[in-house]
Amino acid sequence: MNNSAVLMEKDENIAILTLNRPDALNTFNVEIRDQLYHYVHIVNEDPSIDAIVVCGAGRGFCAGADLTEFGTTSTVIEKKRIRLQHDLWEDIRRMQKPIAAAMHGFAIGSGLEMAMLFDFRFASPGTKLSLPEAQIGMLPAAGGTQSLPRLVKQGQAHDLAISGRRITAEEGVGIGMISGIIEKDILVEQTISYMKKIVTQYPQNARWIKTLVATSNDMPEADGIAREGVLFKRSWQLKNQEVSE
Repeated sequence: MNNSAVLMEKDENIAILTLNRPDALNTFNVEIRDQLYHYVHIVNEDPSIDAIVVCGAGRGFCAGADLTEFGTTSTVIEKKRIRLQHDLWEDIRRMQKPIAAAMHGFAIGSGLEMAMLFDFRFASPGTKLSLPEAQIGMLPAAGGTQSLPRLVKQGQAHDLAISGRRITAEEGVGIGMISGIIEKDILVEQTISYMKKIVTQYPQNARWIKTLVATSNDMPEADGIAREGVLFKRSWQLKNQEVSE
């Protein structure tokens, strides 16, 4: 049995990362963050991998931060925890390859926040979603206050982040947080299949579109359209080259 906190395997051109702390509900601790940080770099730099799927072992996707670490670890470990956390979220946010979450059971706190940094979020029926930090005397620390309003309306973001209200995946689809509902038994398989479909023929196009969408709020519309035109020409050249060969 593999006791690693994160497992990595490949299905053709898709990397599958599995959060593997089922006895602790896959909560984030230094170990799981360290290994995620490691694997995110591996998959991003491996030319044979075109997309990533992240899932969770056991009863659910991820129950958030491991609160047993707070106030009980040494200063050195605490500093490493904070550094890895911020580096990991930023690396995920900057990842060029498409990445999807396959969530079942629950995605709570930083588990949901991490998934909101991804490009797609698929969930099994009844999966519970929440950002409870404000109601336990804390604040989201994985970018939730920034990523949530990019997915849902501002009023809905206020409601979910301040009240900590728990919703189901079905409600998440209705507000734009969840990409689709898939039965639990085929959740990971179908998420992998979807990712293969969107990247296998033209993986570079998926990366370019992801970059254009991600930077659309950071530049004037005219600049974004100009950049889109440049990448369109590059994609057209590659397609013509493919046809001529």
